[in-house]
Amino acid sequence: MTNFDPNRYDPSQAVTILSNGNIDPTKGGNRFNGLVRAGSGIPADEIGRVSTSAAAVALVPAGAARGFYNPASKLAPRFGFAYDPWGDGKTSIRGGFGMFYDKVEGNLIFGQINLPPFINTPQFENGNLSNISGGTPSALAPLAGISAIDPNLKIAYSMNYSAGVQRQLPHGFFVEANYVGNQGRHLIRQPDLNAIPFDALVANQPPGPNANLNTLRRYKGYTSIAYRLSDATSTYNGLQLYAVKRKGNLELTAAYTWSRSLTDTSGNGDGLDVGEDPFNRHYNYGPATFDRRHIFVATYDYQIPLLRNKKGVEGAILSGWEVSGITRFQSGAYFTPTASTAIGTRRADYIGGPVLLSNPGPDGWVNPAAFGPAPLGRRGNAPVGIVQGPSLQTWDFSMRKQFRLTERFNLRFQADMFNAFNRANFRSPDVGFGSCVTTTTSACGPSNGAFGKISTTGPARNIQFGLKLNF
Repeated sequence: MTNFDPNRYDPSQAVTILSNGNIDPTKGGNRFNGLVRAGSGIPADEIGRVSTSAAAVALVPAGAARGFYNPASKLAPRFGFAYDPWGDGKTSIRGGFGMFYDKVEGNLIFGQINLPPFINTPQFENGNLSNISGGTPSALAPLAGISAIDPNLKIAYSMNYSAGVQRQLPHGFFVEANYVGNQGRHLIRQPDLNAIPFDALVANQPPGPNANLNTLRRYKGYTSIAYRLSDATSTYNGLQLYAVKRKGNLELTAAYTWSRSLTDTSGNGDGLDVGEDPFNRHYNYGPATFDRRHIFVATYDYQIPLLRNKKGVEGAILSGWEVSGITRFQSGAYFTPTASTAIGTRRADYIGGPVLLSNPGPDGWVNPAAFGPAPLGRRGNAPVGIVQGPSLQTWDFSMRKQFRLTERFNLRFQADMFNAFNRANFRSPDVGFGSCVTTTTSACGPSNGAFGKISTTGPARNIQFGLKLNF
């Protein structure tokens, strides 16, 4: 296994990139410049199973940290309290704070087993099956799409804190109100370490040199380098209300959350906007992809008392039915429009005016007049998550009854309806503006005719029946 460590990259040993983007083999340089091997080398009894040469292995020094980053031992303090202000056991004031460290997943290093020099794919042209290596070697291209891990990777952690009040009420009711907060630090993301700087992309446009993009990359001999970094942050603040009834024929719960989750990366595999500076993570700070500002969920279960004591066939059929359901209301996700420019697809410009149409729907959700491509000389100014998508509303119901057949056998019937009212829950709108085109109604319109429209819905209504025999 190998890793790319930018601190081990030696510019004096860099390969030379030709104008067509390939490597010039006549100018020397170490094609594996910046790579470092794990362990002390290939065991003698495994050499025949590794498809590389000793000369190629020698170009990559050993000495990578075990696991490619340093392990750590951490203290995770936690503190909590509960206080009964009136001493009657019916009211509790609770609070707490805790630090929780992540365990870095093993998937992080699996991409390192497919890197040079241990993976060798020679290519020849105009050869034949009897003598493949007698063909002409293909042009020496930069190593494409490798992954890497920051050797100084930190262990991600979160600081969780909460304060709230709980109260027991008559007739089996219980209510609760909490403030809940969370601060995430050293969260992992995966930007392109070898992305071409924004200013270099701009300067390369006509009347600039219009050079091959591989000549503009910092680490010569490589294209993109998906680099695992641990420098991202997140913040969550939420008001969480909860009520429950636990006695009687009708049992129910109701929960409402009003929250906000902000971050500069929503997942450990997230890259940043194409064409923008991948290390300007503050430029990408905004609502997380999973941020839902308002969420209400209710569950209910009703054991129908009608004819409960009825005997005979009528009682066996009509009594003992139970009905339950789940109702969910949820506000929409947040999206950031992009647009096509001379240096690639990147953040769009917010021109002004309402972001959404006056009567948003599937045929038009986003106002196309509010956005346009950013000019060549600067980044787009549309804030992260400026477009809020459609809300979600679902009603799920279930009805069931158990029939006793004999002392040993009983039969359970159940009918379930998901999205019972078949409400059209629209999914995400298309936020790819495309390029700017002149229209009869405005100076600039989207070349993407689907911009701002919604083409998918879900989930659909689903009805299912089931029988279960117990014995």
